[in-house]
Amino acid sequence: MISGRALRYFDTVAQCHSLRQAAAQLHIAPTAISRQIDLLEHQLGAPLIERGPNGISLTAAGELLAAQAQRTLRDLERVQEHIADLKGLRTGRVSLQVAEGVVAGLLAPALANMGLRYPYLRFDIGTASASHMIEALRRGDADIGLSFFMPRHDDIVPFSSSDLHHHAVMAPAHPLADANELSLAILAEHRLILPDESYGVRQALERAAHHQGVALAPTFKTASLETQKALALNGAGVLILPPMAVARECQSGELVSIPLSPLELEPARIDLCVYRHRQRSFATEACLSLLASALQTMTEASS
Repeated sequence: MISGRALRYFDTVAQCHSLRQAAAQLHIAPTAISRQIDLLEHQLGAPLIERGPNGISLTAAGELLAAQAQRTLRDLERVQEHIADLKGLRTGRVSLQVAEGVVAGLLAPALANMGLRYPYLRFDIGTASASHMIEALRRGDADIGLSFFMPRHDDIVPFSSSDLHHHAVMAPAHPLADANELSLAILAEHRLILPDESYGVRQALERAAHHQGVALAPTFKTASLETQKALALNGAGVLILPPMAVARECQSGELVSIPLSPLELEPARIDLCVYRHRQRSFATEACLSLLASALQTMTEASS
């Protein structure tokens, strides 16, 4: 039987690609890790790692075990969290996969508030597209997903959803910055900064543009919100997104947010989702409740 210690050691080596770095991270001797990996290779009957001049690399068998080790260790941690819940310890870890556009305006303030209420909770936060988020929820790599236009699936449950309206966002010196509202037809005549077609916001834009007979040809195409904002801050073009994503820059006067004409574009649906078939810990439930409350407050403020 494979021990939890051996899996943990192997998982650390797989992430570090170095026995020495893994040993330092685990605060043990490199020889202790080598013994556990030798034991795993004996039990599985296959080599798991290869040593080379650039460090440790995984064999095909090692890649398979590394993927399973992460899921198994996370499941064990969830069991420990549920036992701690029974004792009323209010501890645990929450893994979140989120859209980059929700971090500054929604996620960061909500988690800061949660940290004051529950100081012993820990959070792992990653950014991803909605499609990658769904796979992370299914694999158990994420407890919570928060994104725009999450695709609907029977096993992915929306805990809370809200609609946010798109705005055109640009530098104050842009020729359109004094407008009261804008249309897609007008925006199409200017340099646009948009995400690629795999993102729900871009897909919604293309549907609306097609319906109105407008062709959107972005000058800049990037999935990185920070890159989008940097381009807009330097006057390179116009963004189209919910103002929540640039609230800080608009409050400081670095960017200007102009609403689109009524019925010009469907609202950006933001979904807070979980995987249907996984029991939720206290930490996950508390995080969900706080995020849902923050989402509702933001929606009411923008309406």
